[in-house]
Amino acid sequence: MKNLLFPHAFQLVGWVMFVPSLLMGALVYFGVLSFAGSLETVVNDSVIIGIALGALFVVCSKERVEDEMTRSIRLASLLNSIYVYVTLLIGCTILLNSVDFLAFAVFNMVLLPIIFVCNFRSEMHRYNKMCEDEK
Repeated sequence: MKNLLFPHAFQLVGWVMFVPSLLMGALVYFGVLSFAGSLETVVNDSVIIGIALGALFVVCSKERVEDEMTRSIRLASLLNSIYVYVTLLIGCTILLNSVDFLAFAVFNMVLLPIIFVCNFRSEMHRYNKMCEDEK
């Protein structure tokens, strides 16, 4: 698996893409920013691509210290993220109708990488804090 990961420098590139894209997407979705015509399409596409690629670079780049525990945390986070994603998808499919489901479908496109980023980062923070406490 370590051969499949991006170099550590891609993590910074990922954060630079992920955070602004996520903020721009929220501003557009909640109507704080609005665009007309083809510019709206370009902005929407850029937001989705920025979130997806940013999340990919953040979670699929090596950590400064890449060991077996990091790989184990990455794999467990992926599995947990898929469980949460599928649970939300099933729950929203059952509970939401028409316009509400359409709004969820927009979020659903980028939900898995967002869940994975949050889960992996929180688990890595917990692991690093535990290692510091042991010293």
